[in-house]
Amino acid sequence: MKYDSITTIKVNKQLYDSFKIDNIKSKFNLQDLVSRSMYLYMNDEEFRDKLYNFILPVLSESSQKTVLNITGSKNI
Repeated sequence: MKYDSITTIKVNKQLYDSFKIDNIKSKFNLQDLVSRSMYLYMNDEEFRDKLYNFILPVLSESSQKTVLNITGSKNI
């Protein structure tokens, strides 16, 4: 797979540290998670709806509000 974009994101440190620890043996990394999640997001409407409606317990609700407009693109 060719990687054309490099990006930087901010994630909750506690959540990321837990993710790293849980995935040391399986060698499943953040890049794998993001790539697969993006694919599912674009190709699986049920997955997309689940993400839109999920409230992450470690973050405040106001920091993760996603509002959809009529065309289906998201506004944060």
